[in-house]
Amino acid sequence: MQPVLRVGGALITAAAAVGWLVDRLGVPNPVARAADSAGAHTTGMLTVLVVAAVVAGAWALVERQRQRERGLGELGTAA
Repeated sequence: MQPVLRVGGALITAAAAVGWLVDRLGVPNPVARAADSAGAHTTGMLTVLVVAAVVAGAWALVERQRQRERGLGELGTAA
């Protein structure tokens, strides 16, 4: 799952960078317009980011607990 998130984030960043470059060259750019209009929706974006952070943190804690349980189970069977 992490490689998918990294590649997705990199692609979004690349699209924003290309959009910024095209905008600086004077070509009309829909990415810049979308980014500028996103400023009017800060509360919604902040809510989505907070929810995503909470879900990601909970998921990480659950995965850590699963790994600990697997590790203890393997140690218990070896003894």
